[in-house]
Amino acid sequence: MPELCASAIKGTVMRLVTVDVCGIPVTGAESAVVVTDGFISIAPSPQYEEGEVYQQRNANGRFCINEKGEPELSRVSLAVQMCVLDPDAFVLVTGERLLTTGGVTGTGVVGGTGLVTARFSMETWQKVTGPGRCNAQGQQLYVYWAWPNVGHAMIQDYSIENGPLTMAFNAETEDASTFWGTGPGTGTKWIEEAVQAGDHWLFNITSTPPPSASCGAVLLT
Repeated sequence: MPELCASAIKGTVMRLVTVDVCGIPVTGAESAVVVTDGFISIAPSPQYEEGEVYQQRNANGRFCINEKGEPELSRVSLAVQMCVLDPDAFVLVTGERLLTTGGVTGTGVVGGTGLVTARFSMETWQKVTGPGRCNAQGQQLYVYWAWPNVGHAMIQDYSIENGPLTMAFNAETEDASTFWGTGPGTGTKWIEEAVQAGDHWLFNITSTPPPSASCGAVLLT
């Protein structure tokens, strides 16, 4: 089977899904899924622990042992910048309190003191560009990105001024749960192989298009 290689541009939508303390997608009444195109950027920054250095000099001052261990991925830091205030999205990633007004659920967010314990998975899609943008069947290809277990989300500084309002949050990954499988819920899938314990991130080239963006959260089934 031939390899797939791709050049990707831009971002389409971002999907956020509530997971529990073990990284397992939450389904039913306590679940939440937000699909939004109201983001400016997602900036992953893989964090590695340097390998330990083993050195010993002999009596003549020369190294008789000089070796460095392999580095190890500890987590991926994620910086996400938003240009749309979707209350459900901010509640999903931070665990803060949702405000409602009249018959409208989700008109705002209240931030307060307390530990940030909310956990979620994050996915996004990019269009493939260039001569390889479509497969043999004429279908547009996409690069699917996923971070299956994310937490510690912290809202960053923002400015209310004569200009567009943007808000951002930083978060970081932990080991994926094998129960995340090939993606949250029973709907469309963008990978065929389930994630394994210890996984932090993935990308996959696929012809399956991303979900459609909407305002607010829906339940995961």
